[in-house]
Amino acid sequence: MAGEVAHIQVFGQHIILLNSTKAAIEMLDKKSVKYSDRAVPPFVGDLLGNRHSLPLLSYGDTFRETRKRFHRIIGTRAAVEEFSDIKSMEIHKFLKRVLADPERLAAHLRMYVEYVLYLLGVH
Repeated sequence: MAGEVAHIQVFGQHIILLNSTKAAIEMLDKKSVKYSDRAVPPFVGDLLGNRHSLPLLSYGDTFRETRKRFHRIIGTRAAVEEFSDIKSMEIHKFLKRVLADPERLAAHLRMYVEYVLYLLGVH
C-alpha cells in the first residue's frame, strides 16, 4: 500500500484501508460522524424489514434519538432484570413457532422483532 489511505472494492462492497495511526485517528476519531457507519446486511435489513431498528440505523439524528429512548427504557440493570421474564417467555414462543413452521422463519423473526420494539416503545 503506497499511501496512508487506500480503497478497494470486493463484490460491490467498498473497503477503506488505513495504513497509519495518523490516518486512523483523523478518519475514525476526528471525523467519525462523517466516516463511521454500519453496514446493513441485506437479509436482515431489507428482506426482514428491520432496516429501521436501532442496530441497523445509520448514524444521525434518528439513531441518536432512538438510542436515547432505548437507554431510558432498558439502560439500567433493574430495567434489564424487569424484562428478563418477558424476554424468556417471548423467546420460548418464538422457538415454538419456528419448530412448528420452519418455512416461515423470516415471518417469525419479523414478528419477534416488531414485538420487542413495541415493548420498548420504538415504532
